[in-house]
Amino acid sequence: MNSISNNFITYIKGLAIGCADIMPGVSGGTIALILGIYKNLIDSIDSISIRNFKSLNFTDFWAKINGNFLLSLFAGALSSIFTLSFIINYLIENYPIAIWSFFFGILFNSIFIIKRQVSDFNYLNLGLIFFGSIISFFITQIAPKSDDIGLIYLFFCGFFAIIAMILPGISGAYILLILGAYQTVVNLIKTSIKSLVNFNFDTLIPTYSKLFVFGLGVLIGLRAFSSVLKWLLDNENNKTMSVLIGLMIGALHKIWPWQEFFELNIGDKVMKFFRPLSPFNYPKDPQILSAIILFIIGSSIVWILDKQKEKK
Repeated sequence: MNSISNNFITYIKGLAIGCADIMPGVSGGTIALILGIYKNLIDSIDSISIRNFKSLNFTDFWAKINGNFLLSLFAGALSSIFTLSFIINYLIENYPIAIWSFFFGILFNSIFIIKRQVSDFNYLNLGLIFFGSIISFFITQIAPKSDDIGLIYLFFCGFFAIIAMILPGISGAYILLILGAYQTVVNLIKTSIKSLVNFNFDTLIPTYSKLFVFGLGVLIGLRAFSSVLKWLLDNENNKTMSVLIGLMIGALHKIWPWQEFFELNIGDKVMKFFRPLSPFNYPKDPQILSAIILFIIGSSIVWILDKQKEKK
């Protein structure tokens, strides 16, 4: 019974991670850190190897990779992605200030909680925080592209997006947006659901073929990068966490609820950028009261989760 309860709790955590992963600007890795499962996730993924599979029977292999944990977590994340993609898109389009205020509260409060995982804020670690902030800032400033998506390109989009998704502070969904693949992937998810419901086999096979290629890129990227992260967390935890905190700080401006886009001439190209605005200078209704309420709710959720994690 206890095992079933633990698996269900892990499934719920997966739902939260999946919800974050489909939000441009929010990282599933951030949510995993808040929930206290980030290290466990990286270690479990890194344990999946051909060597372990060959040397162990299935029961031992499943225990070695923490199979129940991974299955429950990814089942929750996939459930969230497939069911909430419609809702998240609707909220972003119709209630942008409210939804971004909510996630800004989550990310802002998370920084203060996660900084406790750095035991020594020396000059090197402070420098790494600054370095991570700069990297994250410039990544999130890149204007999204809009290109046709082929299968090979879709594979590499999945590969690089999952690396961002498991890094706190860098949004995998925003990387897809930059690469011009976000809307394509979201549409594939919507079409796959509609095809199953309507038994439309004309669109079912092509849609799931593209999703399979994208998913293959995700799996390979996840497995390859998890080994790097595991080594860093095991051997250079303070430095690694400092960089991750920097990545989160650098992403704050991206999910600030009040934004203004502007164009800048660089050589013979016109680049699009955005900058945060004061809500009092926002040209439309700033919805300050609702933004404050959603910010407090987001911050409170992080605080409650952290307290529950400490009790556990």
